[in-house]
This record gives sequence, C-alpha cells and structure tokens, in this order.
Amino acid sequence: MSRSDREGGVPATLPSLQSLPADEARDLFELMRAAVTFEAKALDKSIDSMLGALPRPFRAVTKKIMFGGR
Repeated sequence: MSRSDREGGVPATLPSLQSLPADEARDLFELMRAAVTFEAKALDKSIDSMLGALPRPFRAVTKKIMFGGR
C-alpha cells in the first residue's frame, strides 16, 4: 500500500481481500485501519516530541515548514 493511497486511511479496494471469506476480510480490513491510525498518531507524537527540543518561538514555524502543519 503506497502512502498516496491513504487519504482516508486504507485504500477502498484490496485485491487480497477478495479471496478471503467475508468475516476474515472484514477483520483484516479493520486491523489495517487500526494500524494506519496508530501509525499516524505515533508519527504525530514523534514530530511533537522532536519539535519540543527547539526553542518555543521556532516550534510552530519549523513544524509548518517541515511537515505542512501536520
């Protein structure tokens, strides 16, 4: 799954899910959605932690320049 596929979380279609029974496909899809959400939260926490080492006047500007205000 490429990063560009993640506008709303996980891609709308996953070919590998088509060969699984419906309940297993749903479980796998939910696990993938949870993993994407966890990854985004962990990345945000990591960014905030890294920027916390900067002097206060530079934090917001640096975050906006480096991460687009993420």
